[in-house]
Amino acid sequence: MIELILTLLTLSLVGTLIYLFRYRNKEKPKVGVKRNNSSEYFKDYIELKLYYGSIFLIVIGIVGLLAIVIIEMIFI
Repeated sequence: MIELILTLLTLSLVGTLIYLFRYRNKEKPKVGVKRNNSSEYFKDYIELKLYYGSIFLIVIGIVGLLAIVIIEMIFI
C-alpha cells in the first residue's frame, strides 16, 4: 500500500513539475497552425502531448489518492 501511495504521489509531483516549469503563465500549445516546415508540426504535436500528459499525471495521482482515502475510511 505504501508503494502505491508513493507511486501516486510521484505521478502527481512529476506532472506538477512539468506543468510548472514548461507551461506556467503560458497559454495552451497550439496545433494546426499553418507551418512552412513539416517538422514544426511534430514539435507542436509533442508540445501539446506533453501539456495534456502533465495534466493527466496530476489528475490520475490525485484521483488515485482520493480513492485510497475513501476506501480506507469505509473499511476502517
